[in-house]
Amino acid sequence: MHRLTPQILRATFAWTTLAVLSACGGGGGGGDAAPQPAAQSITFAAPAGQTFGVAPAALSASASSGLAVTFTSTTPGVCTVSGTTLTLVGVGSCTVSASQAGNASFQAAATVSNTFAVAIGAQTISFISPGNQALGTAPGALVATATSGLPVTLTSSTASVCTVSGTTLTLVSAGSCSLAASQAGNGLYAAASPVSFTVTVAPAPLAAQTITFASPGNQTWGTTPAALSATSSSGLAVSFASTTPAVCTVSGTSLALVTAGSCSVTASQGGNTSFAAATMVAQTFTVAPAAQTINFVSPGNQNLGTTPGALVATASSGLAVTLSSTTPGVCTVSGTTLTLVSAGTCTVTANQAGSATYAAATAVSQSITVAAALQAQTITVTFSAPSSPTVGVPTPALAATASSGLPVSFASTTPSVCSVSGTTLTLLAAGTCNVLASQAGNSTFAAAASVQISLTVAAPAGVNAFANLGFETAPNGAGEFADGWQGSNAFNATRSSAVARTGSFSANLAVPDNPSAGAGSGLFQNSVDHGGLAPVSASNWGTSPTLTFWVKGNVSVTGNLNYALRYLNSNGNILNTSSAGARTIWTGNSVRDWTQITLAGVVIPTGTTAVFLEMTLATGPTGPAVPCGVDNQTGAQLFCNWGTASVYLDDVSLLLLQ
Repeated sequence: MHRLTPQILRATFAWTTLAVLSACGGGGGGGDAAPQPAAQSITFAAPAGQTFGVAPAALSASASSGLAVTFTSTTPGVCTVSGTTLTLVGVGSCTVSASQAGNASFQAAATVSNTFAVAIGAQTISFISPGNQALGTAPGALVATATSGLPVTLTSSTASVCTVSGTTLTLVSAGSCSLAASQAGNGLYAAASPVSFTVTVAPAPLAAQTITFASPGNQTWGTTPAALSATSSSGLAVSFASTTPAVCTVSGTSLALVTAGSCSVTASQGGNTSFAAATMVAQTFTVAPAAQTINFVSPGNQNLGTTPGALVATASSGLAVTLSSTTPGVCTVSGTTLTLVSAGTCTVTANQAGSATYAAATAVSQSITVAAALQAQTITVTFSAPSSPTVGVPTPALAATASSGLPVSFASTTPSVCSVSGTTLTLLAAGTCNVLASQAGNSTFAAAASVQISLTVAAPAGVNAFANLGFETAPNGAGEFADGWQGSNAFNATRSSAVARTGSFSANLAVPDNPSAGAGSGLFQNSVDHGGLAPVSASNWGTSPTLTFWVKGNVSVTGNLNYALRYLNSNGNILNTSSAGARTIWTGNSVRDWTQITLAGVVIPTGTTAVFLEMTLATGPTGPAVPCGVDNQTGAQLFCNWGTASVYLDDVSLLLLQ
């Protein structure tokens, strides 16, 4: 956005006045002279020296006016320019000029030129050994290529044993045949280093062998092809090589895709003392560009006179997305900046033209309603903060008013410290609690500027009975963790590297449910055999603990995830028939990311010495029996018609008040 200078304001006023006079049939003589265009300059960083055959980076320059800069090459025999793309076509000195022609507000900028050297390109030779030969056989054509694409010259330095004509190797007598591949270069590429092979020509005829090489089929860039497979009738190992290394490469039996194009792979077997080298078999297939999609987030309806946020559009390829307006009378787009011009329907289109490895993406458009300018409103916070905010201690209801009279909403921006439900503020952990008061506006009022409420929350006087901190301790046995997680109903918990906030591990319980197995469940306890944490004492009886934990997971069909807090006496008996709990219903094929759950426990009964968290997973029937998971104990495939459920548990904390 440009700063409005007096010159620009006068120019705008003069243009507006002229437009009004013209609309009224006026516009005659008199009035101030037209404002003079402002000066502008170009900043153009010189590209570094280049090497022919290596793609240069995009050109970059800017004008102080903010207008687009145009690049041209004054040495088209060495380099050309299209947009910001610099293409090397020769070796020598390349000069690129950056210019800006100006407009009604800015004079043309002084052209800035940069000159840099384009060095001669390097090249290497790939020469596939024809392998040892037997006198009396006809070797296959020699294969040698240069990365420059220039023709390679093949020669023999042992004419009494073998000769070379073009790519044809002719065996003359038994002995050592020395072959060399060279490429002398040209005006664009330096000479390549020669590559030599010594081939043994056996005196006795060798048995023939053939290669069977199945084509890997057409491929798509960005995928991992299956391993190459070929066999020889001799039973000897077959070697693979790419004759198109710019498109694909081969290492052992692994085929790697470099870019889109035509890939050719040869299968060869050089023979041994019993078998002659097999005739090479080549397979050629197409490597198609990868598909890509655009994710374009709608900026939502706007009001004239406001400044929309930056447009957000990304391509799955990671390539830059181009945004443009098809309704410039209502809105314009520059980069990711959306500018509102008038009320109406604004349509913005996101495009990605593709590259050597990605096909062009399907364009995505967003239509936005631009309404007339709205009235402003402000928020006044009337909330009375407690003098000493403490975890677990209730706070007064959040309160604020908007000058528009519309209701104010509250949300916590520090969910690990405090949470908000309506006007109820719950303090969860020690730290800084930040709550935003906002009013989104309506058809008359624009959204109000949010106001932040900040509290410094102190930790309560209490003991954490769990504090597993991410299940960092290794399991004591199958499905059991020393920190306290154990599955039941034959579905044991496993250790996972998916974590919520702290540590490196969490617990995962996967349940392939069926009528005979029932629901899967897990226990988390603070007794000696599950972590050895301090027991509940008499000082805790009669208090209400606060339980927090993080969960995430998924379910293939509709299912329930139930959580409950239980109290035990010294004999291990459950003292409470009801407890704090939560039930989450997930629909089919749904996935939930990490979510913190807070449970306010019921009063701890007298005699309580231990406490545990119980979790149950259950899913419903889906129809015919299908594979639905693997038994964690036996590894056997399970078949059922009740779907699957999986849940991760991490960062469990139970605060016992004194």
